[in-house]
Amino acid sequence: MKKVKDFITRDLTSVTEDTPLKEVAELLSLRGVNGIPVVNMKNEVTGWISERDLITSIFPEKVKFENPDVIGFSNLSQVVKKLTQVGHAMVKDYMSKTFYPVKEDTPAADVAELMLHNNLKRVPVLRNNRLVGVVDRASLSAIILEEGSLD
Repeated sequence: MKKVKDFITRDLTSVTEDTPLKEVAELLSLRGVNGIPVVNMKNEVTGWISERDLITSIFPEKVKFENPDVIGFSNLSQVVKKLTQVGHAMVKDYMSKTFYPVKEDTPAADVAELMLHNNLKRVPVLRNNRLVGVVDRASLSAIILEEGSLD
């Protein structure tokens, strides 16, 4: 049975609660991801910041919609431009404190179920409460295509 350690992305890209949102937007754009973990000085995950959180900071009146995928940007450079209008807002003011960490020994099928059930695109992987990487939908898809299943 495949486990997270078999397809983890050992990407430790993260931000702290005091990172300006403009830097987050630039980082998301540069890395080509839609969200990243927020960590403290011990590299413990304390939250998650995503494109949606950035959009909420720019357009707070538009976050009351039924389908969260309706509002999006084809290019995060648009978001970066808008973020200059937000000022020096910090991650701590917009991050989600609800996140779904997994461990390296979590079965792939369980991660797939967690991600699908909660409509997640990426989840942090922790060892001893510290960030060691992330799992994304693309990695799960690759395993399914390669193996034919997650078991």
